[in-house]
Amino acid sequence: MITVGNSFEKRGLAQGLLLSSMCFLSSAASVLAQEAGGLNATFDVGQRLDYREEEGFAAGDVSEFRSLTTLGFGISSETRNQSIAFDVSSGLAITLGDDSETTFEGTQATLDYTLDNRDNLLTFNTRYRRDQVDDLVFETTMVDDEVATGVGLREVTTVTTGLTLGRESRVTGILGYSYENSEFSDVLDPSLNDSDRQNAEARISFGLTRTAIVDLFGAWGEVDEQGAGATDRETRRVGIGLEYEISLITTVTGEIAYSEEESRGDTIDETEGFNYALSVVRARPNGAINLNYTQADTLNGARRQLTARQELTFRRGALNYALGATRTDGFDAQLLANLTYSYELDRNSTTGITLSQVGTINSDDEEVVNTRFDLSYTRALSRVSEINAGLAVVDENVLEDGAADQRSIRFDVSYGYEVGRDWLLTSGYEYSTVRVDGEDDRDRSTVYIGLSRSYAYRP
Repeated sequence: MITVGNSFEKRGLAQGLLLSSMCFLSSAASVLAQEAGGLNATFDVGQRLDYREEEGFAAGDVSEFRSLTTLGFGISSETRNQSIAFDVSSGLAITLGDDSETTFEGTQATLDYTLDNRDNLLTFNTRYRRDQVDDLVFETTMVDDEVATGVGLREVTTVTTGLTLGRESRVTGILGYSYENSEFSDVLDPSLNDSDRQNAEARISFGLTRTAIVDLFGAWGEVDEQGAGATDRETRRVGIGLEYEISLITTVTGEIAYSEEESRGDTIDETEGFNYALSVVRARPNGAINLNYTQADTLNGARRQLTARQELTFRRGALNYALGATRTDGFDAQLLANLTYSYELDRNSTTGITLSQVGTINSDDEEVVNTRFDLSYTRALSRVSEINAGLAVVDENVLEDGAADQRSIRFDVSYGYEVGRDWLLTSGYEYSTVRVDGEDDRDRSTVYIGLSRSYAYRP
């Protein structure tokens, strides 16, 4: 049975943890400042003029000029085995015209701390983001990787921490915990529910010999939603794994785990069973080849997945790709592709491609395949100017008959010119669209020109 605590108490606990951690990190920053001889501080300010057109939104078609003022501040310090960094930024948008409106957009803050020595590693990270729901769908640092689109605002707070002990010893322990609170406001879609997510995992590895390592591991996760049609979920998993080095170039890894999962919404669904994983890695002069097979027990049935991965290194770039297929009981098999590619086209231009596809279950307990694609291009035109272009696609393919798929696309191109020391003049074009089956497309186009300056200071 799932026991769901009061969400207010959970947020209070997380806020208390965050405040305590910030106090600790402030003390750590003072120590680092003394050891490193000072902190590195940056301040960014920018002003730009936008012309925006919107179609398909509830307010109807809109054409407007906007003034956007952005401010950003960062502070960091690093020693031989510690580092700390804090960054915060936001934008103030003012609609120009008779119906003037002032809003904040792109508000975010990050706090990162790392303690790293020869045998142990401690990490602590916090993230705060507040922006339009349709814009945050492109965010890749959230614990909740579900594709969520809609008109309105989304506010996300994430806390993650990890501890690794005994990295150089024959017994190694790994602990990890994450908490994420997501809240929606001024939304039109009632299915966009606030949620609290928690995940904890632990793993201990025993080096039996120079070629054999045994792992014992466990994991727990919980999703607590609030709102109409909310679905709560809890998962538990314990298992054992073995890694064996057959030869200097071939390693085999196997895992078996027992899992329990329960979903409580309009109905209660439960499942329990064994999960299996097998991996074979073979080293090659130009990159390793990895063959993986997994079988996992899910609320929608057993999901089996087979993938082959290879890493390649070139003189001017690197490629990491994987091809495979996944199939869940009762659904057709789906092809999967994952790709990370970076390449220096010439001495003045670079390009990068990232493709990620994963089979999973969404908040409505539907079987889905989520796809994320990013393409970037940068070219230096001279010592003081460059052009940048990017394309991002996020797609949710629901495998159940009659369910609505959704896709978000964003394209941008910009030109930057350094008009003076630390001064940058930029102009560009941005286009985004959201397409949901059975609904009108939401399109937005923006043309802009702006001026920004960056300040750096080391006390």
